[in-house]
Amino acid sequence: MNMKNTVITLILLVVVLSGCKKANISDDPYIDSIGGVKIRYIVSVVDGSSTIGKSDLTIDNATVCVVVNDSVYETPVDNNGIAVFSNLFAGNTIVQIKCEGYTTANLVVDLRAMPDTSHVYDASNHRVVSSIVSIFPTSGESLANVSGKIRAELDLTNTELETVTNDIKVRANVIATDLYNYVDHNCSGGVINLNYTDFIITSSNSSGNYSMKVPASAKGLRYIINADDFEHFQQITASSLLRKIYNLKADTISVQTGGTYIKDLIYQ
Repeated sequence: MNMKNTVITLILLVVVLSGCKKANISDDPYIDSIGGVKIRYIVSVVDGSSTIGKSDLTIDNATVCVVVNDSVYETPVDNNGIAVFSNLFAGNTIVQIKCEGYTTANLVVDLRAMPDTSHVYDASNHRVVSSIVSIFPTSGESLANVSGKIRAELDLTNTELETVTNDIKVRANVIATDLYNYVDHNCSGGVINLNYTDFIITSSNSSGNYSMKVPASAKGLRYIINADDFEHFQQITASSLLRKIYNLKADTISVQTGGTYIKDLIYQ
């Protein structure tokens, strides 16, 4: 190849490479900043008790807190239940959503966005990442009512179960995997991990009965119901007693918004 052909080849190569360049494109789709572009993170807070699946009832008095690296950002939502955070770096972030009268949501969110092949940019050329998060009322008519009797075989000399009057605590704990149905978790802004406060409800045994009100949803939330162990001298015969430790086998119940449920607890 002579010198003239070499020069022509180099010129063509430069032209081709220059034509392949495009703003905001990177081989690493999760880089913190592409050409100076940062993340704009939008959070929509909704009431999880109102409809099937993700609610369309927004909450306008919640506060959203975001922790990115060593920085903490907190802002109230607007009248549409939306909070916006600009100039954030990509990566996993901790998000807390608080609102009086509702469960508090603590989330780990994937604060990443693909390059502009997905065209998720706003007018300021920020990559846009969004999350929809449901929180649940802890008071009011939307709560589900769960109650029942507590019974056990305290006396073997008859065929009936006896009422347990011991001072024991009954607990209802929501099954966490159900809560993933109320947040986004398969896209940019998806929830990697979550924890809600106010989902462990306790009730004391009163003369063989218990009663509690629990956060619920129109779609249904499942709770595990359990209670303390207790000891009792079981009547074996008319004249003999035997000390026994009674354990309650945990049971589940699904509750919907405003529902009333009766769940008797039978100790083994």
